[in-house]
Amino acid sequence: MQFLKENKNYFAALLLLPLVFFYLDSRVISWMRAIPKDSDLYYSLQSIDPIMDVISHGVTLAIIACALYVTGKYISVRVTEAGKYLFIGLLLTGGIVQIVKHLFGRARPRFTNEPLFIGPTFKGGYDSFPSGHTAAVFCFAYILSQYFPRYRILLYLYAVLMALERIEGCSHFPSDVLAGALLGIIIGKILLKMFKAKQLILSKK
Repeated sequence: MQFLKENKNYFAALLLLPLVFFYLDSRVISWMRAIPKDSDLYYSLQSIDPIMDVISHGVTLAIIACALYVTGKYISVRVTEAGKYLFIGLLLTGGIVQIVKHLFGRARPRFTNEPLFIGPTFKGGYDSFPSGHTAAVFCFAYILSQYFPRYRILLYLYAVLMALERIEGCSHFPSDVLAGALLGIIIGKILLKMFKAKQLILSKK
């Protein structure tokens, strides 16, 4: 019971996943495709896509993790620990996501508006579920928010915006993004618990 209480939000999100999968996925992607290509909205979204891709890329997040680890040697133990566990979390997330992606073999929205899984495959374009970018940014947000809780809202706002960009660009369905967010947070939480990193966090204020 204690486990259920501590993780009730995750279970609620898991219960929400089928609803998103069966009801929202095709509708949201169809709506995104229907945006006129000569509209201001379309041009605005297209202009910010390259920036969003860079700041949510795994390499960018890994560089930030390394920078925190190195600079933390001169600043505080908290910063060093944050960088260390962030880097490990990103590696774990990337590896686990790739395994899950190729096991499910879901077609990306650019191929179809409907849920299409072909099972284990390395075929290009059939690696939509879950969203790797989303998993990485939510793992990033979770771990850093544990070390720097004052910035929790900003960190999760960043993660949500990055996740929405994956849908807007028709790179992923909403359920891919939701699953990626859950996976990233769970990996971050398990990682910190395993290494008891929270015991090394100084003051949360």
